[in-house]
Amino acid sequence: MIKFFRKIRQNLLIENKTGKYFKYAIGEIILVVIGILIALSINNWNEHRNEKNQLKEYLLAIKKNIKNDIIVLNKDAIFRDTLKSKNIRAREEFRQGVINVETMNDAQSFFYEFYFTPNKSGYDAIKNSGLLGKLTNSSLDSLLHKYYVGLDNLHEREVSFNTFIENVEYDYRTTFPAIKIHEILRKDTISKAEEEIILESYQSNIFQAGVLRASLQGARLYYSLIETGETLVKEIEVYIKE
Repeated sequence: MIKFFRKIRQNLLIENKTGKYFKYAIGEIILVVIGILIALSINNWNEHRNEKNQLKEYLLAIKKNIKNDIIVLNKDAIFRDTLKSKNIRAREEFRQGVINVETMNDAQSFFYEFYFTPNKSGYDAIKNSGLLGKLTNSSLDSLLHKYYVGLDNLHEREVSFNTFIENVEYDYRTTFPAIKIHEILRKDTISKAEEEIILESYQSNIFQAGVLRASLQGARLYYSLIETGETLVKEIEVYIKE
């Protein structure tokens, strides 16, 4: 093809057709420019397609992570609500001045600490890839931000609660070093003296502080994250189908 164009130019010069030669040369340059622009467009299209496919792979990983998160969040939310309910009942008994050992036994489950540990591998991967910017100002970008900021907020709240409970437990065990509540409660029958020991510990300001805090520690953030996560999963599914 190059030899063909070169031959045309040579013939025009030999025939001394300078005007036609320049017109032809300009036309050839235009053709070359058009060819370059087409090549660049194809290359850009391929790059865009590859980025889109890679984005979808990252989003599929995020979707999987979130669906697993939601399963655990649901379990934790149920536990939090159950714990809150038990401690609300104990708090009401304190207010009424009637202490029921069974109620307090249920309430003392606030000593149990747990942290929700999300899987952020997909989100970390898309951030490190630099492709997250491709979603800027989209509903998907907004939901991703809301969900993962929500996870950080939940973690901070859990740290706050668990730290408080750790301090309560330390003070409680220090104040009542002779009490072996778990050993007593495992018995089939509890003597009057043992029941009085347990009641004394439950009536302490330390234990009541734990009950009060646990009665206020609900699962609102868990349910909010579940809702955001479910919406995000649906949004990812829509994006992947595009």
